[in-house]
Amino acid sequence: MRQINIDWLRLFRYSLLFIFFSMLMTVFMLIWLSNSLEEAWQKGLMLTFSEFEMTVELTLTLLIYISFPVLLFRFLYYFSKMLYRGRNPGVAIISYKTLFNPLNFLLFPSLLNPQGLTYRRRCLMALILLSAIYLTILLIT
Repeated sequence: MRQINIDWLRLFRYSLLFIFFSMLMTVFMLIWLSNSLEEAWQKGLMLTFSEFEMTVELTLTLLIYISFPVLLFRFLYYFSKMLYRGRNPGVAIISYKTLFNPLNFLLFPSLLNPQGLTYRRRCLMALILLSAIYLTILLIT
């Protein structure tokens, strides 16, 4: 946890991907709610900022509902790998060292081997992203 690298180019690509996804959803919604392609084109030329803002919010909501199960599965996958392959020898899953709670492997890195520390970092990153999604949901509603 001491060395956290932020790849700005990767974050920029993700933001561009979200903008592209939002534009694609806007086009899809215009076509879906119109009777013909000509009417969709006319609506697209007359699109107001509030309509575009609504499309961005709907796109963000769709992205949240897609990414939530993916992040939850990612956390559970790496947490299970951390429990079975990342423990130091002699440390049981439920013991006094973990205070009889397997989630304490996330809090006590001294119980993990180097491979377990990698799994711990991935679990914590998934938890941070999940909490960011909850915060985003609260801000939208």
